[in-house]
Amino acid sequence: MKFVNYNLKDYINQGLKSIDFYETTSVQEIIIPKILNKQSVVVKSATGTGKTHAFIIPILQNLDENKKEVQAVIISPTRELAFQLMEEFTKITKFSENIDIRMYVGGTNRDAEIDRLNKSQPQIVIGTIGKINDLVNNANALKIYTASTVIIDEADMVFGSKEGDEIDNVFKRFEYLKQVCAFSATIPNGLTNFINKYLLFSKRNKCELYDLSNKLITKDEIEYIFIPTKNQDKLELLVNVLHTFTPYLVLIFANTKNKVDEIASYLSENNIKCIKITGDLESRERKQVLKRIKDGEVQYVVASDIASRGIDIQGASHVINFELPKEIEFFIHRVGRVGRNNLKGQAISFYDFDDDNYLTELRKKHLKCTYMALKDGILQPTKKRNGIRKSTKIQKIEEEVHMRTPMPKKVKPGYKKKRLEKINKKLHKMKHQKIDEMYFKNIHRQRAKEKEKLNGDNYDD
Repeated sequence: MKFVNYNLKDYINQGLKSIDFYETTSVQEIIIPKILNKQSVVVKSATGTGKTHAFIIPILQNLDENKKEVQAVIISPTRELAFQLMEEFTKITKFSENIDIRMYVGGTNRDAEIDRLNKSQPQIVIGTIGKINDLVNNANALKIYTASTVIIDEADMVFGSKEGDEIDNVFKRFEYLKQVCAFSATIPNGLTNFINKYLLFSKRNKCELYDLSNKLITKDEIEYIFIPTKNQDKLELLVNVLHTFTPYLVLIFANTKNKVDEIASYLSENNIKCIKITGDLESRERKQVLKRIKDGEVQYVVASDIASRGIDIQGASHVINFELPKEIEFFIHRVGRVGRNNLKGQAISFYDFDDDNYLTELRKKHLKCTYMALKDGILQPTKKRNGIRKSTKIQKIEEEVHMRTPMPKKVKPGYKKKRLEKINKKLHKMKHQKIDEMYFKNIHRQRAKEKEKLNGDNYDD
C-alpha cells in the first residue's frame, strides 16, 4: 500500500518522500491503521521489516501540534537505539514546524535538561527507562502523566534489563494512558500481561498480539552459512573466510568484550582495518563510530551484542558469528543486521561440536541452514553438518558419570537441577578429553601413513 493513501499530514508525506519511502512494508500495512485508531498492540516481527516507522508515522499523525505537553513516550533499551529513533523522527519532521521532540539518555547534561523542562515540556519523549524514571520521579521535572501513548521498542530487551522497579515506577505516572504498543523480533513471556495490567488500570481495552514473523525466525533475503571450527584456529579461519569475498560492510559478533578486543587485534595484525563497538564505549565515541559506519568509511566492524539490538546499520552485506550467542533470540537480532530493505546478505556462523543441540534448535525453527567448509581458499558446501555422533565409548562415559553422581536419599529443593549441572560439567570435560584423544590418534595415524609413503618413495628412487 502507498503511504499517500493514508491521508497523512503534508509534512509527513514530504518527509517520507525525502527518504524515498513510498510503499508500506507488510508490517506497516497491518500495524499503522491499528495505532492510528489508538489500539494497543504487541508486534512480533523479524528485524528489518519496518517496525520503527510503523509507530513513528501514526504517532506524528495523531499528534496535536497545538498542545504543548507530553503526548507520546517511546522507551528504548539503549542509548544507541534512542539516538537512532531521534534521527528517524527528525527525518520525517524536518518539513514541519512547532514539534518538540526530546531525547533523554544517560551521559547527557542533567541540569540543563531539568532547567529546560521547568520552562516547557516536550510533545514526544524518546529515552531509556532509567533516564526517564530519573527525570520523572527523582527530579520531578518531566511530566509524562499527560501522555496517552507509550511505545516500547525492542521490548524483550527493555523487559530483560532487570529494571522492573523503574518500569513500574514510570508506568504508574501515566494518568491518561490509552494506548501501549510493544515491538520486537522476539516477545518475552508475560509482556502482554504487564501491558494489560496498566491498560486495565486505565480502564482501556486489552492489547492484541500480532505475530507477523510467519513462524520463521529470519528472512528469505539472508543466506545462512554454518562453518565447522573443530581442530582449527578460529582467528586464522576468520581471516581466511574474510578473504573469500569482497564485502560492503561486515559485522563480526563475539560474546564478550575481551573476545571483541582479541579479534580486532588479530585482524589489525593481519592488515585488516576494523573498528570495535562494545558496551564500554562512551556515548560520544559510539556516535562517532556509528557515523563512520553510516558514512561508508568502515568495512569491518567487530561488535558485542549491543550492536545487534536496534542499531540500524544500513548496507551490511555480511554478518559473522565468531561465537554463537547463548540465546537464540540474540542470534535472531545479530543476523537481522543484513537483509534489510529487501537487500540480499549472508550470515556466516562458526560452530563447534558443542553447538550440535543449538543447530538442531535452529533447524526446528525452520532456518534454512547451508553447511560449508573452507577448502583451498574457497567456501564449499558439505553434504551434512559436521557434528559429533555418540560413540559407544561416549555413551559409556555418560553412564559412568551418572553412576558416580547418585541422588541422595534426602533431596533438598533445587538439588536435581544442581546435580544435572554437575553431571553436564563432568560430561563436557570427559567428552573433550575423549575427542582430543581421537583427534591425536588420527594425527599420528596420518603422519605414520605419510612417513610410510615417504619411505616408499625413497626406496623407489
